[in-house]
Amino acid sequence: MPFNKLMLFMLNMIKSSTQACLDRFFDLIGVEDVHMTQQSFSEARQKIKWEAFRHLFKVIVDEIYAGYTSTWHGYRVSAIDGSKLQLPDDKALREYFGTTGKGHTAVTAQASALYDVFNNFLLDVRLEPMKTGERELALQHIETLSDMESFDKELILFDRGYASHELLDALTLHGISYVMRIRRKFHVAIDQLSEGEHTIVLPMKDGKNIEIRVIKFTLSSGEEETLITDLIDEQMGTEDFKWLYFKRWPIETKYDEIKNKLEVENFSGRTYHAIMQDFFVTMYMSNVAAVACWDAQERADKARELKDNKYEYQINVNHAIGTLKDRFILAVLEPRRSLRRYKVDRILYFMAETVVPSRPDRSIPRIPFPRKAKFRYNRKSNC
Repeated sequence: MPFNKLMLFMLNMIKSSTQACLDRFFDLIGVEDVHMTQQSFSEARQKIKWEAFRHLFKVIVDEIYAGYTSTWHGYRVSAIDGSKLQLPDDKALREYFGTTGKGHTAVTAQASALYDVFNNFLLDVRLEPMKTGERELALQHIETLSDMESFDKELILFDRGYASHELLDALTLHGISYVMRIRRKFHVAIDQLSEGEHTIVLPMKDGKNIEIRVIKFTLSSGEEETLITDLIDEQMGTEDFKWLYFKRWPIETKYDEIKNKLEVENFSGRTYHAIMQDFFVTMYMSNVAAVACWDAQERADKARELKDNKYEYQINVNHAIGTLKDRFILAVLEPRRSLRRYKVDRILYFMAETVVPSRPDRSIPRIPFPRKAKFRYNRKSNC
């Protein structure tokens, strides 16, 4: 299989057996006299560095920000959060990535993402051994963000597990603003403050001082919440920061999409190389789907401008991902520009036709003990 078709095959997001995927792919592109075995594919993919897919991911991030600029007070608002990914039960993967669970039997990797919460795009992603801390990964995201061509006015939202003097130092050094939820005992002076807004000087370990704003408020559950930020602008009040912090929730739903809709944990191989390839393929296609949903949403909104709907309607992400399978590859392979545009237009048309109501006050309780193993690697893996 030529290099370009091998890359496109791996980007096609089909999560069935590899042999069935290969047969389907050759049929899809109209090649009837070629048969490729799982073993041949496994050998061929080893010749493609997994970094090639990371490069594709970085390219699409740069392209996205040439045209998508939804901001808050001029800031691009991102969130950093981590999640654990279950890997195939393989000795080499166990030794490299580590394990979790009862008796440390589940081979697991630590994923982390820097995610644009207003534009629904992944800016930077990592997959590392379990011994790598989430704060360490956050520092890597900050370095990557500061080197991006699109770097400008940046604001990052952090959950309370990230608060540290080292992280505040790094954010200040790179000129990145933040809104950070903190735990009690992070700083004694903050714990002693009353509910409301305060401005304090926080001494850092390197001897420097930074001025921060502290916002304390009580949730409907009766729990006291504390946020800290370097944004001192009085035009931004308590309600603004409460609203903004809870806008980090989409990173949770993004992980749900990556795990349950794009099936990132349904790996097609048992080697480190295959795991990293599959991971970055999934992250790349997540951003492709986000771009397509953005454009399809504009079409859907325009079509409903004159309709008196009770709810706003949004693109059905499940359907959008399903629509991209096969059709995206066929559009990329089309050599004629006019026909390629037509095929892309058809993809957006199908997405825009399938929308679901957005119910803002709807809440779905978390499942405290989810089923741990979604995919049976011993029935699927081929390398």
